[in-house]
Amino acid sequence: MSQPVLVIGGGVAGSVCALRLRHRGVDVHLVEKERFPRAKVCGCCIGGTGISVLQRVDLRDWILAHGQPIRKWIGSLGGRSVQIPLDSGIAISRERLDTELLARVERSGAVVHSPVSAAVDSISDEHVCVTLKGLDGSVQAQKYSAVVLASGLNASGSKRMLPWTELPHGPFGASFFAKVDQWPTGVIGMACDREGYVGVVRLEDGRVDVAAALNAGSAKLAKGSPKNRILEMLERSHLPIGSIEVTSNVRVTPPLRRSRLSGRGRLVAIGDASGYVEPFTGEGMTWGMMSGYELADLIADSRGELLTLGEQWCLRQRQLLGSRRRTCRLLTSILQNSAARYGAGQLLSRFPRFATPLIAHLNRPPD
Repeated sequence: MSQPVLVIGGGVAGSVCALRLRHRGVDVHLVEKERFPRAKVCGCCIGGTGISVLQRVDLRDWILAHGQPIRKWIGSLGGRSVQIPLDSGIAISRERLDTELLARVERSGAVVHSPVSAAVDSISDEHVCVTLKGLDGSVQAQKYSAVVLASGLNASGSKRMLPWTELPHGPFGASFFAKVDQWPTGVIGMACDREGYVGVVRLEDGRVDVAAALNAGSAKLAKGSPKNRILEMLERSHLPIGSIEVTSNVRVTPPLRRSRLSGRGRLVAIGDASGYVEPFTGEGMTWGMMSGYELADLIADSRGELLTLGEQWCLRQRQLLGSRRRTCRLLTSILQNSAARYGAGQLLSRFPRFATPLIAHLNRPPD
């Protein structure tokens, strides 16, 4: 290719994409605006599909050695406690995972710029023009063969080129770390009620990660801060939480539900930058990593003919994630409805194996 490929964002989606591109012999630059390690609003869980993707970039042994294995899901649904066994899963802090991924990108021979922000200026038939800005005030104009937008929910600098097809709306995310003496290792907990849902998991370093999707709106906001709303949800739930002590600042996100045109010409978007459906037990990170890996192969197989990369990626991403996203939309709709929550709680508390096909569907290997 006449110029390298630029990946904007050093999270799991961008890093896996950059690693796979380097494995395929493609010159890569990666820019990340934050200093690592850094915390994120995230449930910090990866399912079986995500582990299989990490295996493809030689990270399976590392994550199994450094993460906390997950073997059970406990839910509080419609006033009932539900327990479902899990065949595979890992809980790991984003500080550790993202830092390791980015370090491997750098060791692979990619050029990493951090902390640096990037803005896409224009797309032509030959290249993409990007402005890079450093914290020291330096500004550079660069040209790239293709640009991969992997900078999360707040992806900026490309709204004109990749507009939202579904404007951000719906619940917002909130998370914090907590000390919960009674919460067991190896277990994901999820409490669902009228306020939204909140997940709880103990990480590899002993901290408990608490992450929620809270219903938005002035009436909801009047009920209190995100932290108080989450604590009240856990207190109402049937999860074996006991006492809980918040040990970090509360981080929040903009509205979660969104989708955008995921490709145009030589510019493409992956992970949360391409859209968001509230996921469960690790699907969010898994989808980002799957997309990064598949996109890297699409770029490498193009042999430099990248004029229609965006259109090809729109089709491939629908094939890759369409049914998975529809499944999570269905689950979200069930959790939002009180009668459906009650019915699901009654059924699964008595017959937890009814959830087995759903878990297998979400954890199936990439196509």
